Amino acid sequence: MSPSQTSPSRGSRILAFLTAASMTIAQTQPKLLWSTTPAPYDNIIRTAYPLGNGRLGALPYGPPGAESLSLNIDSLWSGGPFEKEGYTGGNPTTPVSEEERKGIRSTIFENGTGGVDPLLGSDEWYGSYRVLGNLSVVIDGVGVEEGKGNATVQGYKRSLDLETGVHVTTFGVNGTKFETRTFCSFPHQVCVYSVSSSSTLPALKIRLDNTLVGADLQNISSGEGYIRLRGVTQVDPPEGMRYDAIVRLVGVASLKTSWDEEKGTLTVKPEKARKSLTLVVGAGTNYDQKKGTAEHNYSFRGEDPGPFVERTVATAALRTFADLQKAHEKDFRSLTGRFTLTLLDPLKSSAVETATLISRYNASSPISDPYLESLFFSYATYLFISSSRLGSLPPNLQGRWSEGLSSAWSGDYHANINLQMNHWTPDQTGLTDLQDPLWDYMTDTWVPRGEETAKLLYGSRGWVVHNEVNIFGHTGMKSGAEWANYAASAAWMMQHVFDHWEYSGDRDWLRNQGYPLMKGVALFWLDNLQEDAFSKDGTLVVNPCNSPEHGPSTFGCAHFQQLIHQVFEAVLSTSTAAGDTDTGFLSNVRSSLEKLDKGFHIGEWGQIKEWKLPTSYNLEPQNDTHRHLSELIGWYPGYSLSSFHSGYTNSTIRAAIAQKLQSRGIGNGPDANAGWEKVWRAACWARLNEAEKAYFELRYAVDQNAAPNALSMYSGTSTPFQIDANFGFGGAVLSMLVVDIPAAVDDTSVKTVVLGPAIPEAWGGGSVQGLRLRGGGVVDFGWDGKGLVTTAKVSGRSTLVRIVNREGDRLVEV
Repeated sequence: MSPSQTSPSRGSRILAFLTAASMTIAQTQPKLLWSTTPAPYDNIIRTAYPLGNGRLGALPYGPPGAESLSLNIDSLWSGGPFEKEGYTGGNPTTPVSEEERKGIRSTIFENGTGGVDPLLGSDEWYGSYRVLGNLSVVIDGVGVEEGKGNATVQGYKRSLDLETGVHVTTFGVNGTKFETRTFCSFPHQVCVYSVSSSSTLPALKIRLDNTLVGADLQNISSGEGYIRLRGVTQVDPPEGMRYDAIVRLVGVASLKTSWDEEKGTLTVKPEKARKSLTLVVGAGTNYDQKKGTAEHNYSFRGEDPGPFVERTVATAALRTFADLQKAHEKDFRSLTGRFTLTLLDPLKSSAVETATLISRYNASSPISDPYLESLFFSYATYLFISSSRLGSLPPNLQGRWSEGLSSAWSGDYHANINLQMNHWTPDQTGLTDLQDPLWDYMTDTWVPRGEETAKLLYGSRGWVVHNEVNIFGHTGMKSGAEWANYAASAAWMMQHVFDHWEYSGDRDWLRNQGYPLMKGVALFWLDNLQEDAFSKDGTLVVNPCNSPEHGPSTFGCAHFQQLIHQVFEAVLSTSTAAGDTDTGFLSNVRSSLEKLDKGFHIGEWGQIKEWKLPTSYNLEPQNDTHRHLSELIGWYPGYSLSSFHSGYTNSTIRAAIAQKLQSRGIGNGPDANAGWEKVWRAACWARLNEAEKAYFELRYAVDQNAAPNALSMYSGTSTPFQIDANFGFGGAVLSMLVVDIPAAVDDTSVKTVVLGPAIPEAWGGGSVQGLRLRGGGVVDFGWDGKGLVTTAKVSGRSTLVRIVNREGDRLVEV
């Protein structure tokens, strides 16, 4: 050890003091998105800051004095049984015959590739996630509708606090200061909008409407202190989905109101002394997730939402604004405070508005911005809390925020990376309990129809879904083999089920919900694995399969094989805790696991192969920059390769992974320039301990795909908006911070967790509080100026774990 290591110089002591001071500053700075220009009505999704309470979503936009909220509710969809009697969820009305299935498989085994036409279904009546409407508030003499102001405004600023979930707009007009505050409250199940003034509040004109919907499909009415928007997605039989929204004034008894039915405007004239006014808005639909079973004819049709909405809004309106905000902030802070990533702010970026930080950000520049990067991580947590709460649907392709009557890719649940990426962060950040919407969604909408799909398409036990899924149990295939022939969706989702058990230790949940889900998927694959008649190596493979959105229908796709490996391991690892006494089933899983092709083969240029087919088929040229990394599923976010094959410490596997990553490029190719492909690459490089490569991909996702409001766009910085990359950014950061992967079922060695496998030097001097560990426990840790973790503290751990840094230095063993 050098003298400088044992006796710090005066200069190094000063540097350490300054670093500590910077860390203190970073910790006390609020995490804000902010701007000095309004979000315009013609660019809402790229500029507005999103709010949500799980069920409801809101995007505040518009000029000062004429703000609007673009409103969403999680279950408002077109299509499905609300649009078509006898909607089948994509399933055929008659079973695919065993002869047809044998024909598909024999052709593929004989030729290497083939077709799956008998399995393909229809895209009709699938539907789309859609906007609810707009709440608009115009301050008389300050702002007017249609985005045009009529007064001189000074000092405009809008901001979103990621720790409290409160949006604030401030501005001045002729010496009078105005402030609006907006949030969506989970405790009260409403969104709240408050406007205040430094002098008597002028009259307000309030509207609740949806100009995209015809008058024959909606009704707008008013009563004492409220506006009500009721609608239906279609009139023709069957009746479409009903929806209902009410905006109500708080403290209506002391307010004078008048209703202009022709304009649909409620005018409120506060008494002379009043300086503030609060509105609450609630909404509901008659979608009922529990009615998606054969018993209810897969109708998903529930009770009229009116009474629920009336009750919810009336209850909230009895509270003061201060009470509503206090309850909301207490709830929200209890979640955002569970995990903290602290990075320095060397560029003083917290003093620069968000859109400017993003516009000047350059992934190729030697100057990075740790503050902005930590802001994006906090945003991932914020967005998850805002779109996944008890009683809601899980976040879809757009989270909870859509501004049209149809959304890109229907705003649905794409289950070949996107739905999964939405859930990359909660387990390790202490938010695993917020994943209840995902478990209920799968249990209620996937399993009932998915059991029918398994029988009708595959003649199998268990349950199955495919790539594109709506909220109406669309478990059958759609019409294109390359993207629809994807029976591995449920297998991938079982990784999340298993992970939830590992992080939560909730045995009741495992017995009642988690394990039954996994067992159903395992049963499906036990019935569908085939002995490889092409390679004749005695292994069990999937036939047919399509690697997600890439290549032909074939057999033994690495992606499928790795996922099934994980499903079988998960079942065997949890069967005792779940109380499963079905010895025949468990024996079958174990014997099939032994024969299963595990999805790892090395190709001619040293890469992990995507398909089991030999090189002569010319399917894997170098520098194929396709957006998906499907054959790396067992590396990250999975672990069949990185753990069960000991790949994290196996040089052969690591080299094959690195070869494929290098060949696949940086996530910007002829097929796409999406954010999610970049953050997936970042996470994979991180698991290889390649800090700088992981960091570049992370930065590149911001550089190429971040809109001014920090939401990730799919086509560079152009719409459509796709939220998975925002969540995936958080997952990639966690992959840079820790390697915590499960052991194979028969592995009895001491569990080892690696802290800081890929922390870049640019993040030097940072720290983490609240990282959750598999098997229980929480670890806090910090690292030096080079990104090497030097300190760690574990609490709440009951089983032995060894904590090391990326150089193998033991930090803790408890």
